[in-house]
Amino acid sequence: MPDQPFMLVSLEEAKAKKLAQVLNNETCTKILNFLATEKEGAESEIAKKLKLPLSTVHYNLKQLVKAKLVVADEYHYSEKGREVLHYRLANKYIIIAPQEE
Repeated sequence: MPDQPFMLVSLEEAKAKKLAQVLNNETCTKILNFLATEKEGAESEIAKKLKLPLSTVHYNLKQLVKAKLVVADEYHYSEKGREVLHYRLANKYIIIAPQEE
């Protein structure tokens, strides 16, 4: 199934609650704004630019990925040989609709 340009959410789904929690989180909002202007970034770059602890950025990026607002589909290898993910916005419209009967 191809990736859809929208996310359909019912207010009765757990997905809507998770989405609301993420959008209400100040750190997640800062990360979303960063990615909107910078287009993409690795955890360490985001942490440095936003002056946040790396662990905070890591946790919040995981929440944004779970909420499907951010994707990490590109990476490079660090000097130590570890995969460094590049995060970017998922660029999806969010449609809130009543639950289907």
